[in-house]
Amino acid sequence: MIDIEYYKQNAIVTADDVAFTYEAVDNPRDFDANRSTEVLDWTDRSFQMDDYTVYPYGSNNDLPKLIKDVVQNNSIAPGILKKKSQLLWGKGPKLYIEKYVDGVLVREWKEDKEIQQWLDSWEYEDYLSKCGVDYHHAEGVMTKFHQSRAARIGGSPKIAKLEQLNLNRTRLAKKSSLSDNKPTHCMFTEDKFVNNQINIDYKVYPLFKFSEPFKNKTAILYSNMYSFCSDYYTVPDIYGSLEWLRNGSATPLILTALSKNSINLKYHITSPQAFWDQKKKELEDKAIADNKKYKESDLIAYRTDFLRQISKVLSGAENTGKFWHSVKYTEIDGMKIFEHGWEIKEIKQNIKDFVTAQIAISDKSDRAISASVGLHTALGGGGDAGKSDSGSEQLYALKNYLITGIDIPEMIVCKAINYAIKANWPEKGIKLGFYHIAPQREEDVSSKERTKEQV
Repeated sequence: MIDIEYYKQNAIVTADDVAFTYEAVDNPRDFDANRSTEVLDWTDRSFQMDDYTVYPYGSNNDLPKLIKDVVQNNSIAPGILKKKSQLLWGKGPKLYIEKYVDGVLVREWKEDKEIQQWLDSWEYEDYLSKCGVDYHHAEGVMTKFHQSRAARIGGSPKIAKLEQLNLNRTRLAKKSSLSDNKPTHCMFTEDKFVNNQINIDYKVYPLFKFSEPFKNKTAILYSNMYSFCSDYYTVPDIYGSLEWLRNGSATPLILTALSKNSINLKYHITSPQAFWDQKKKELEDKAIADNKKYKESDLIAYRTDFLRQISKVLSGAENTGKFWHSVKYTEIDGMKIFEHGWEIKEIKQNIKDFVTAQIAISDKSDRAISASVGLHTALGGGGDAGKSDSGSEQLYALKNYLITGIDIPEMIVCKAINYAIKANWPEKGIKLGFYHIAPQREEDVSSKERTKEQV
């Protein structure tokens, strides 16, 4: 009879003559049916909270947190997503106007003291860097518009500042009384400490409308990449790679558990019970002859010493050529035949094959992650193991990314701030974007320019 006692995630298994323990490892490869990449019915669901219909963000209304947990537990995903944020940032946010030069649309970078003073008054760079991180994880950004107090006392209305909101705390909503399912509000949850306890409270804000930028003193804009047939939130590309992320994250956990809990066994020794019965009788007879009382520990001590001698013969380079001999005999009991004798069998070790398989899964996961986030392996560092991407490969990957991978993310990340600039200064026609320097081959850069770069 085997008893199993559970202690949290550990188990102790005991029997009459054996006991062993195992520790359960949280394996990100374990498939969670509730969070399968095939379950997207949450895009059509809603729930009620007071007077509002709230649209869930994920199967369990926790997609931002799910992405955060899976990404941060992975070894390469955080670095790849950070690299995308850095590539989008370039030399930083700058003001510009668009115009045509010889039929070609170009950006003319400009300085505007009035707009720049407004930007500096509320730490716009910190705001934009957070928006870039949100976009590359979830392909959406929540921004809160704060209107200046001047409008409240009869002055000209103006947007005073913008604030990035945590995607995990914000949900799109609408008044339940409205028949249209289109979101009209945004619900923002807040944690408050009352009597040393955390109480979750929420506030509801109207959604920002560019046609009426000063209608509400505070409003929220959800700027995002549209997902096919999804009415409310973006389903980010990384969503389809969550299982690959779990697979990649599992490999170091599995190898750690293997190193910690595995036993490196070389031989399996089978001993006949009749042998130990005979030794027990001999030890009992010896105890009687010596006028002592036989104890079970006598047999245990003999068994330990005996097996230690076998181990000495089987291990060590100096024992090459030695052998172990034992006699096997047959016992016939009616129609049954029993064989008694020692057996020593070599245990084949397949750890190398197992480890190689785990690493292969991890490598495949790394390439799948790079593909899902849309960053070439030459830029994200997810290439084949032992392979160094050539300079030309990295150069053309960067050029291609700057041509095809920057404009839409910049438009979404900077949408709120450009709405605010246009609302505050409609006559200037100025926008804000990220300044990038076109990459060049080393042979196209003069030695003088290289010296400047080093300085």
